[in-house]
Amino acid sequence: MVGVMLVANDYFAIEADTFSKPAGGSQPGSGEPQGSGWFRTFTIAAYKPYFDVDTSDIIDRLKESLFPFRGTFTEKTATNPDLYGPFWICTTLIFVAASIGTFVTYIAHKLKKKEWDYDINLVTWSAGVFYGYVTVVPLILYVILKYFSAPSGLVQLFCLYGYSLFVFIPALCLSVVPLEIFRWVIAGVAGFMSATFVALNLKAHINSAGERWFLIVTGIFLLQLALAVVLKLYLFTVTV
Repeated sequence: MVGVMLVANDYFAIEADTFSKPAGGSQPGSGEPQGSGWFRTFTIAAYKPYFDVDTSDIIDRLKESLFPFRGTFTEKTATNPDLYGPFWICTTLIFVAASIGTFVTYIAHKLKKKEWDYDINLVTWSAGVFYGYVTVVPLILYVILKYFSAPSGLVQLFCLYGYSLFVFIPALCLSVVPLEIFRWVIAGVAGFMSATFVALNLKAHINSAGERWFLIVTGIFLLQLALAVVLKLYLFTVTV
């Protein structure tokens, strides 16, 4: 019971976490209603600053995610992490996965002259995986980093993990090529880029965890690769 209360306190402590706090946002006297304590978490005003980004900001962050070895994403977004980009990326991935998956399976069935039925489970499964992954994994990592005294902003983690999935959009589009080995290569490259992007951007931040930082980064890297394998088996594979 005490452990649950500590986790809850860590979660609601995000309001005081300057690492995840955007540069903008409502200020006293701006006309925005000001909440107090963890109750503000349940107000629209608490999340409004994280959607206050320009198109140029989103494009720059998308480009940054395609160059994983730079490891400068968290530094550039430390004062203004956003949730718009992650939401847009996940929603686009769901649409692309459903569209590409439906198209590929339709063609495969027609070429073999078999009856084809639309699979609505592809949409619900994709939504559960993408929305669930960028919500649950950063939340768990946030608690782990708190435990190892290497705290990171929760919104910053949501932002990082959301943009790490962008590389899977072109990867899914390339999965229309009817070569299984090619699909494995595409899924592997996308998974490696995504895992490297997350691991390198968190490595510098969690060095304060001491000798445990290597285990944390390795776990983060392997988890991203596991996601790529799951996507390959369920989204990059066509069965007739």
